[in-house]
Amino acid sequence: MLDHSLGVKDWMDEIMERLDLVAFDVRIIVIHGMGDIMNLQKKLLFDILKVSYTNLSFVDEGAHLIKRRFHGKKILIVLDDIDNQDQILRLAGDPNWYGGGSRIIITTRNIEFLVNEGEDDKMNWDDALQLFCERALGCAKPPPNYVEILEKVINALGRLPLALNVVGSTLRGKCKSTWENVLYKLKKVMNEDKTIAIKYWDVVFGYPTEIEVKILTRMSLIKIIDYDELWMHDQLRDLRRDIVHLESCNIRLRGSRLWLPKDAFHLVQRKKEFARLVNLRFLQLDHGNFQGDFKDHFPQIRWLSWSNCPSKFLATNFGLENLAVLELSRKNITKDWGGWHQIMLKVLKLLDCPSFRKTPKFSTISNLERLILRCNQLRKTDKSIGFLQHLDYLEIFSQELSVLPHSIGNLVNVKHLILSCWELQKLPDSIGQLESLLELDVRHTSLKVLNLGHSRISELPRTIGMLENLEELSASCEHLEGEIPSEIGALSSLKILDLSGRCFSGLPTTIKQLTNLQKLNLWDCRSIQQLPELPKSLRSLSFSLELLTTNPDFSNLTNLVHFYIIGTTVPEPNIEGLLRASALRKLTLWLQQLSISYADPQSLTRLPSSLQELTLVDVQAPIDWSLFSNLENFSRLIIERYLLGEIRFDGFGKLRNFNELMMFDFPLLKILPVLPCQKEIQHLYLRQFPHLTEIQESNLSNLQNLKRLDFNQCESLESVLGVPKSCELTASYCPRFKKDG
Repeated sequence: MLDHSLGVKDWMDEIMERLDLVAFDVRIIVIHGMGDIMNLQKKLLFDILKVSYTNLSFVDEGAHLIKRRFHGKKILIVLDDIDNQDQILRLAGDPNWYGGGSRIIITTRNIEFLVNEGEDDKMNWDDALQLFCERALGCAKPPPNYVEILEKVINALGRLPLALNVVGSTLRGKCKSTWENVLYKLKKVMNEDKTIAIKYWDVVFGYPTEIEVKILTRMSLIKIIDYDELWMHDQLRDLRRDIVHLESCNIRLRGSRLWLPKDAFHLVQRKKEFARLVNLRFLQLDHGNFQGDFKDHFPQIRWLSWSNCPSKFLATNFGLENLAVLELSRKNITKDWGGWHQIMLKVLKLLDCPSFRKTPKFSTISNLERLILRCNQLRKTDKSIGFLQHLDYLEIFSQELSVLPHSIGNLVNVKHLILSCWELQKLPDSIGQLESLLELDVRHTSLKVLNLGHSRISELPRTIGMLENLEELSASCEHLEGEIPSEIGALSSLKILDLSGRCFSGLPTTIKQLTNLQKLNLWDCRSIQQLPELPKSLRSLSFSLELLTTNPDFSNLTNLVHFYIIGTTVPEPNIEGLLRASALRKLTLWLQQLSISYADPQSLTRLPSSLQELTLVDVQAPIDWSLFSNLENFSRLIIERYLLGEIRFDGFGKLRNFNELMMFDFPLLKILPVLPCQKEIQHLYLRQFPHLTEIQESNLSNLQNLKRLDFNQCESLESVLGVPKSCELTASYCPRFKKDG
């Protein structure tokens, strides 16, 4: 015997928690499920205050009385079967009407008036997982051997709390085979695909019907669960069937609908009557065939569902010009089936067709918007699939398909691509051209390479961790943002990870679990502020240092061979950590600005050729100017805190773009010798040279392009000779300085 109270206790617990009778605030609780104002106002006033208001004449007067007489009182009000907001306003009004601790409970079968656009009553995945695990397994997280089937059951239940409670409790203590049976039954009771139904209704009624579906959902007459599957309340279904059955009996099988097979069979036997069904919109067949000329027959048919369809299609002129949905299942359908060339439609769905090894040419059904191929034996998809320019949903389920045609990249309007193909190891590179792609589900594949290219995917799904065979992942898609899911750490076979050029905010700490990862590309990832510990297996690392707030520690990367860094402004790199990377053979810094402490000159052996600006700080040893020989774009040198009494620029070389030299805080220097690249320098700036007394005359007279000369806090400097006449000379806080007269 079914215990109808199963799972109800949890709902009661949640309601009691929301009521929180100890709290002093006023709370309104709405209970929603399948399941005259003035008179109610009078009843509310009488039941609680024992006062009769027989002369209450209008609704607003009643609302005013309720507000005045109940003010400050702690009350409990239950409003049952409310269906519009006005009823709540007139009966319960505002929480401020009542005293602290009051509770107002509202039950309704229609939350249309309460739900904002886009709201959903499904649980989020984490909560649904925890709830179902607790009910079915008695724990918060599933054991590894239950993860896959548990996910399928939760998806089949649509993450609906009551369904999770009931089904989970039923499975408590049951063996895995029982779980499989329950999952099979859940799939069998699915009524239909919501999107397919809407496309059918759109054609029937001639206008978009999705808003009506939302209204029915909020009235609890139907539910939309995962994978867009539509559920109808069984009582509503049975009621409608009873009405249709009585209607059919009373008017001699001429009712608007026939759902009993025997009634439909009797009608088909009467060929003339069947041919007269000019308003037929939906036809479901099991076996049977069409034979003869069907010109002008069934002009209004929109949906044909045909199981056990024969291999030979005997009809002619079977245009069915208004057909929107064609479902074919089981038996003998092949690529050569005669119906392909006679039917135009928007939705094609093939289920369990064992002879369907290759798809037909899609040129004759190029208006398809939704294509679902769930055929285990499908081995090849015709390249003409690229002609389906209206396609927005593509689903392929096969245990034999190993390759997809390159032309799939032409499906520029596809938003959802669902692939459950166990033998599929690689997606064609053209997959990156799917610029409208919002959802890519490739969990049930053997993919080794996944390239998302230029798709519109905005985030990587948590299910990415299920691609246990994946060796290469390129997620350098323009719209990817947010955080990379921690589940990426489960990709134990991953060798190459390319996340370049994207705006995601960071990497998860689980990335260190990728023990086979050899190449990590983080070029132009402008939002990353810090890097977690990276896997020791890395041999190649490329990244930008735009917003890093802390210097990353690479000391564990003992297998690193190639290291590439790019950035505009970079803090001092962790040289000591890099020196521990014993396998390092190539270090490439693609920088424009770099600041380096020169306290230990032995740690600096080469500068990046792209460098434009360099700051050397805390110079305590002579500078090796040969490091500058390869800097073709170098233009600006800043030396800050030079702690030696002498400086020489021998070996600086000729740098054609070098034009600015800035030197700060030289506490010991007395004489400034011959400068580097004299003809190229345009700006010379000296600050905090307390003991500087002389600048060699040849220095300045040879600076033919010098435009600006600045001295600041050079207390001992009295004069300089040979300053070009076109140069602007400024001296600040230099008490002894006199310009060359």
